Amino acid sequence: MGALFVSHYLTLIFALQVIGAVLLLANRYVPLGLVILAPVIVNILSFHAMMAPSGLPLALFVTVLWALIFVYVRSAFAPLFHARFKAQA
Repeated sequence: MGALFVSHYLTLIFALQVIGAVLLLANRYVPLGLVILAPVIVNILSFHAMMAPSGLPLALFVTVLWALIFVYVRSAFAPLFHARFKAQA
């Protein structure tokens, strides 16, 4: 934890969390906010699943909240799930 603090990596993570949360709370660019928060949530979930299981229930709760918002705006992500790309002329 000390190395992460000294390298200012935690500052970057905090900034990403704040930016993602502000986008969601402001209801502006919600898909972008979800994309910013997704890797942070995956890291939180992985950490608690493997190293500190006492925090796992809260991590799962945050993951469920993220998934609910994702389902609500899933149409914004629909093009990502196409197997082939059709270029428009």
